[in-house]
Amino acid sequence: MVALALALLLSTLPSPDVACEGRTDAGETFPTCFDPGTGWVLGAGLHLQDAEAALLLRTGILVRVVRTSDSKVDSSWFDSHRLFMTEAWGGTRKALTFTGYEGLLRRHVDEGSLLVSLGRPVRIPFPFDVAMAVRAAHLERRVWEGPGWTLETGRVGLLLDPVRTNSEWGWLAVGPAASHTLRHDRDGTTHEVSPFTSLMLDTGWETRDGRWALRVTGLAGWAFDFDGGSHFRARGEVALEHVLLAINDAPVALRLAATGVRGDAGLSRRDEGMLGAGLVVRPFGER
Repeated sequence: MVALALALLLSTLPSPDVACEGRTDAGETFPTCFDPGTGWVLGAGLHLQDAEAALLLRTGILVRVVRTSDSKVDSSWFDSHRLFMTEAWGGTRKALTFTGYEGLLRRHVDEGSLLVSLGRPVRIPFPFDVAMAVRAAHLERRVWEGPGWTLETGRVGLLLDPVRTNSEWGWLAVGPAASHTLRHDRDGTTHEVSPFTSLMLDTGWETRDGRWALRVTGLAGWAFDFDGGSHFRARGEVALEHVLLAINDAPVALRLAATGVRGDAGLSRRDEGMLGAGLVVRPFGER
């Protein structure tokens, strides 16, 4: 149902030849399209957690690359990279999150196929694009919890996309994910692994002029401690951005975000919900 809804939404997008250049009365041109996946991010806003509001600061680098595969002429790669993404907020629950790298590498083939090599090789139609989601060095430091931290050293998801769009404007990637996490507190450091026992979702939609962008991510499944324990954890995030204006061609967007966590927040693996609202500027974010 989600795939069908997204496919119907994508079908309502305007034609690819959107005018991305405006012109003043003096004849000077200026960009009117923006790339939500490219630019240096600088943002500030309000962070709401447990009915307490605090100032939120956000920064990082976004890089998006679209290229044609060298090995297959009807194949394209849509790669999104997020580098050094950092969020920090104050109040009585001061905290910081830092992600060294996060990427979604999606491959689209005009006519997908699956090769079955048991016995005589057989090639059959395959109705999915494939994608790989990677995250490394995701640190959470919650000052109010004491002298401790949580570090997800690495995560990888092997995903399928049933929508199969041949552009960067929409995607729906879902599949199993594996991860390793360290939790450090006064009592020492514990290891936690999820050996492809979690289900991951990464989906998004953007208008072709880049003025609206929606991204939804989620992870749910079982994680195991090295001492033999296990627990179910889940988290999801929805983020919506809308470009309000551009200052010297740098888009300024309103960003709204909501995050929900079950059994995975902080050192004590709390359940919690968070809301955020603010402005984000992306220098070098024009098309």
